Amino acid sequence: MMENEDLMVQLSQEKNLECSMDIEEKSYRIQSVSIVKSTVPVRKPTTRGGVYFTDVMAYKIKAVTKDLSITGEIPKLMLGPSTDFKPIIIKTKLTIDGTEHQVILTTHLTNAVNTKDRVELNLIVDKADLK
Repeated sequence: MMENEDLMVQLSQEKNLECSMDIEEKSYRIQSVSIVKSTVPVRKPTTRGGVYFTDVMAYKIKAVTKDLSITGEIPKLMLGPSTDFKPIIIKTKLTIDGTEHQVILTTHLTNAVNTKDRVELNLIVDKADLK
């Protein structure tokens, strides 16, 4: 179970979240994002690629960006093509009890689909921090 389950539940219920995605030193604008909790194709909790831990249920993010320059980064981000398997940081803001907080999600890429005008990234959330 994730450390900040309540935070993730709140985020998954939010509509029109404004998010950015940071990969190393570059930031990408996210046009649309959805967050859901669903099963992961593992039989028991495990460490994926020796990099991050996943349980049988996890929060997943579908993020769409129109910044096609991200396609050059994808091979460095997915387990398989890369042994480094770098994290992707998703940043957003969430108002809790009338106070705006920054939320930082550490994610890893599980799948990417690109078309001529957008890139859809499927991510698994490893960590959620409220600032």
